[in-house]
Order: sequence, then C-alpha cells, then structure tokens
Amino acid sequence: MTLLHPLLILLVCLATLLPAVSHGAGPASASAGGGDITIKADAMTHDPAEDTFKARGHVLIEWEGAVLNADQATYNRKTGMLTATGDVVMTKDGNVMRGAWFTFDVATGRGELERGTFTTVPGNLTVTGEKIVRVDDNHVVLNKTQFTTCDLPRPSWKFEAEKLDVNLLGYAIGRNITFYVKDIPVLYLPWIAFPVVRDRRSGLLLPRVGYTNTRGAELDIPLYLVIAPNQDATFDLDLQSTRGVGIGAEYRYARKRGSEGFAGGYLIFDQKEGRWRGQISTNHTEIFSPDMNLRVAINQTSDRNFLFDFGEKSGDYNRQSNDSTINFLKTWQTYALTVDLRNTQDYYTIDNSHTLQTLPEIGLSAVRQQIAATPLYFDLDASAADLYQGAGPRGLRLSTFPRLTLVTPLSDYINMTTFAGLHLRAYSSDNISAGSGIRSSDADLLPEAGARISTSLSRVYTIDGENLKKLRNELVPELAYAYTPYQDQTRHPFYDYGDRLNWQNMVTYSLTSLLGGKYQNGETTEYRDLMRLKLMQSYNFEGSRRDLLTMVDANRAFSDLILESDTWLSPRLRLTLDTSYNVYFRRISSLDPGVEFDDTHGNTAGVSYRMSRDELNYLEWRFVTKLFSPWTLGYSNRYSFDRKPFTPWPLGDTNRYLFNSSGNLESVLSVAYQQKCWGVNVELSSRPGNTSFHVNFTLAGLTSGGTK
Repeated sequence: MTLLHPLLILLVCLATLLPAVSHGAGPASASAGGGDITIKADAMTHDPAEDTFKARGHVLIEWEGAVLNADQATYNRKTGMLTATGDVVMTKDGNVMRGAWFTFDVATGRGELERGTFTTVPGNLTVTGEKIVRVDDNHVVLNKTQFTTCDLPRPSWKFEAEKLDVNLLGYAIGRNITFYVKDIPVLYLPWIAFPVVRDRRSGLLLPRVGYTNTRGAELDIPLYLVIAPNQDATFDLDLQSTRGVGIGAEYRYARKRGSEGFAGGYLIFDQKEGRWRGQISTNHTEIFSPDMNLRVAINQTSDRNFLFDFGEKSGDYNRQSNDSTINFLKTWQTYALTVDLRNTQDYYTIDNSHTLQTLPEIGLSAVRQQIAATPLYFDLDASAADLYQGAGPRGLRLSTFPRLTLVTPLSDYINMTTFAGLHLRAYSSDNISAGSGIRSSDADLLPEAGARISTSLSRVYTIDGENLKKLRNELVPELAYAYTPYQDQTRHPFYDYGDRLNWQNMVTYSLTSLLGGKYQNGETTEYRDLMRLKLMQSYNFEGSRRDLLTMVDANRAFSDLILESDTWLSPRLRLTLDTSYNVYFRRISSLDPGVEFDDTHGNTAGVSYRMSRDELNYLEWRFVTKLFSPWTLGYSNRYSFDRKPFTPWPLGDTNRYLFNSSGNLESVLSVAYQQKCWGVNVELSSRPGNTSFHVNFTLAGLTSGGTK
C-alpha cells in the first residue's frame, strides 16, 4: 500500500493554508482594513498604545486569499500576533481548517491550532489533532493526530499517530502509528519514516507479502533510490520459503530529446532445483534526431522454464518466446534505412537449434516516387541478412525487389494502376546437410507483375427521420491481377517464406460497400459510419496460393469466398464478422464473428468466436457491469472446443504440461464493492494447472494493497 502522495498533498496544503502576512499591515476597522490584512466584525476596539485590535461577533479576517471566521479575535500590529477563539474556521482554495483556538505569528509564520480538524478538497482527506503546529513554511508538527478519507464522526477506517513530525524538504516521522477499522485496531507500527519532499527521495518502500503454492510464503522488501533528477532505481529483496532468496533490481533513466530506458534483472539460487536462475531485461530508446533513432530491447532468461516458475510476478508466465532486438532507423524524404538484430528464445521447442536468429538484417526502402513528369512511379524493398540457426542452413541472404508502377486514369470515374518488378535473391550458405539439394551459393531472378482497376459509385438517400436525416452508400468494385512465373526454388535454403515465392497467375475481384449516416441532434450535426461490407474471391489460372488459416487446396482454381463486415447498430454496439467459404466442399473454412458493447458508464460486454477448420475452434466472452452499484461484477472466459491431450513440457518434466488449446483455457471472476472511502475487490481465476484467489483492498485517496 502507499500513502505518500495523498498525504503529501494534505501536508503541503496545511503548510500553505496560513499565508505569510507582512508585519505592519494597514489599519483595520469594523468594516474594512488596508494593507495585507482586513478585519471585519460586529464590534471592534483599538488600543493605540499597544496597537491592538479586538473584534467580537461574526469576525471575518481576510489575507493572502485565506478567510478566517471566529467568534472573537485579537490582532497586535506591533508584535504581529493574531489570536482567534470560538468556532474558528479558516478556508483557502477550498481547503478547510477548524478548531477551538488559533494563534498565528505574522512575523515568523508560526501557527498553532488547538483541537483542530483539517480537510482537503482533493480526496476528502481529513486530519484531526489535539494540536497542529505550523512551525514555518516547510515544517508541520501534529500531536495525537488522526487522518482518514471517510466522513466524520465515525469513519470506516482511520490512522492514528501519537506524533507526526513533517519536514516538507525531507521526511515525515511518525511515532506509535495504529490503523483502525471502525474502532478496532488492526495494525500497529512503533515508528515510521517516509519521504514527503515534493521531489523524489530515496528510502524503503512498504513491503509486499504473499503466498503461492509453488514458491510458498513470500516477503518482498523494496528499496527506492534517487540517483539524479533524471535517474532512479529500485532494489528488491525477495524472500521465498520454498525456493530461496531472490534479488531484483531495476534502473530507470531519461535523456535529452525524449531518449529513455530501463535495465533490470532478477537472480535467485533455487533451492528446489539446486542452481542459480535469473532473468535480465533492458529497454532503451535513443532519439538522435527527428529522422534517426535506435531502439534496444534485451530479454533473456537463464533457462527455458524460468518464466513458468517465476514469471507470474511480471505477468509473463505464458510467454511462448523471448525476443531480444536491436533496431536502427534513418529516414530521408523518400528513403528509409533499417538495421535489425534479433535473437529469439523459443520456449515451445525442445531447444533453440532450429530457431532462426537474425544477426543482423540491413534494409533499404524507397517510398513510391514519381519519375520526372511521367505517370511512372518507382519504389524499392531491399535487404541483406545474416541468418543463423544451430541446425540447418545458415549464412547470408540478399533480397531486392524494385518496382515500376504506371498510374493510368481511364476516365473521371475509373482508375487503373499496373506494376512490374523483379525479385533478386542471392545466397551464401553453410551447414548444409548432404543430399538436401541446397547449394552453398546461388542466385536467381524472378519477375512479378500485376494490375489493379477500381471505381467508386455513391448515392445519397434523404431519410428525414427524427435524428437520422440522410444515408450515403458508396460501392467500390475492384479487380486485381498478379503474375509470378513458376521457378524451382528447392535449391535455396529455407529460412522463411521469403525464400519460397509463390507461382501465381491469379485474378482477385472484390466489392466493398460503405454505408454512413448524417444525424441531427438539435444544432449538432454528426456523421457516423454504419456499415462496411467487403466480399472478395480469387481465381488462379495456374500456380499456387498461400493461406495459412484456411489451407485452401492449391490445385483448385477458386479461392475461398471471403466476407468482411463491420456494423454499428448504435454508437455503443458494434458487430464484426470475418468468414471464408470453400466453394468446392460447400462449407465454411473460417468464421470470426464478434459483438462489442460499451455504454460509456462502466458497463461493457463482448463475445467473439474464432474457427479455422482443422486449426482452431475458440470462444471468448467477457462482461463488466456497474448496474448493481456499489457492486461491480465482471467475468471473462476463454474456451477451446478442440482440446487435445496434454503434451509434456519440452524438457521432459512430467510435472509440467503444455495445454494444446483445449477446454477451459482461462476464466476470471471479479466482484468489487466500493464505498466512498474504501473498497474491496475479489478475483478468482482459473487456468490449466493453476487456480488463484486474489483480494485487493483500497482506501480511497490514501492506500491500496492486496493479498494473494
């Protein structure tokens, strides 16, 4: 839990509520005053010898934006002492301070409030004290004090301290701190110190306590360290009853021009496995200029099962792989240069011997640009990569694809573009198995050409409904053709699909329908999208196609018939549908419908279904509702209909399993109860092999904490 930021706000308000009043203020009277202080009252007397004003009845004192009301008040202009008694109320900037007796030294800024109560506007944070002493602008002392964000006189919770000594330039030191629920004490701290300086300050943070069935009882003790205004760090001592003692660290920094980053790690000697285990993570962004930057992300674990055992702390327990990347980008007006390095730890394979590593890949792209004053345009994609894998081919690959595009408007309504390009690929490879047919060095040229023709037809319909005034429907038919000749590519190494370009002689036809509406609500006009509908299909005269989801038979000319749609039944309700239909087997190949609802008042719901024949069959739904305020109910579930038997974890540990998308993948039930100054959230989640129960308590405006 944390109380530093809200309590700091209160203490700053308390220190500034009593503004500095210059000694020797102008004269005061029963109706008006001069200079820096004004006193008004039903009756007022002035002792010239002592230069003292005494006011009685509905006393009103104003200075420096503060207003003080009291039954009686005395102000000595010689000594600068102001005293007020009887139902004292002082307000400034919406913050209110009440007490029975109040004194203030105008010259020194010292003020004392007896039996006082102080309430801030943000967060409804209230402090009461037998005596509240404002020593100066940066020092406040509270004796026998209580503070809460609940309404008085019987708050649901409160903190009570014998003494709280606050230095706004340093630390707040409290003695004999007790936390109460209603009037029942539940937590006691004999002494506590925390930074309240308006800048960050180093120090111990509150520890975290928990329990898991894999690591046992846990105690996490964090230390926060301020290194510089643009640098800080956190160190963690992580005590686990069944696994050992872990040490964590994270260093954060910011640099000029928006450059920033962090570096962290975690190390533990795992008593269960008798070895050191850990993780390192680094992320850095260096902005050299608006058109040049460098991004580095390093993520490495000591072993393939580290995240399975310890990743729940960072939410990475179900990560399939870990990527470490370095990316450099330099752009010009029409060109872009990239340099990429990638190292991947694949956790779903036996080992990393077949995982492709890029060390590095240099790319050059040219944005489509017009050639002189002709209708011809030129663009380019080129790359040179050093590709490595422990088993299988490895080596260099050069790939370029320059293209020329001709833009030809056939009329005012019909646009046509044609393009022609040439794929150049060159290889220098080693680690090639005998008899594979792969050449250690090779190159080829493969042309590709195509054309696209489209038009747009639109019509506006007048509706003159209560709100809907007009409908606009636009139809966009499009015809595209692509040709790549057949070429035997088996002599090339296979790193990715860029090494196996499709032989195609294919035409694709599509029709897109766009529907929009004009709505009138009083003087406000709104244009809203109502529906997008696209239908498309391809016909292959010869060659093959690549479709990883629907796996259409390459020997059949017609592709699946594909339908995509988005429908907005209202601004809060949206329907989506992506589906493909196999015209040969007369069955649906893939289906992805969904519905989303959000009333912008905290009530949301969504259902989606994904099916790709022989690949996946998956349903997900979720909802959150605040209809039963102060209760908030939520539920989400992911369920697979094509559950397969468990398969052992890659390292052969029979106590660990991969669940091949099967049955109930994850369900989360949450119930939150929120009152004005406190709340509780209960969450029950279930995943294959793991069920957890989580309770989180909140103290409005002051604390938040949880137990697992």
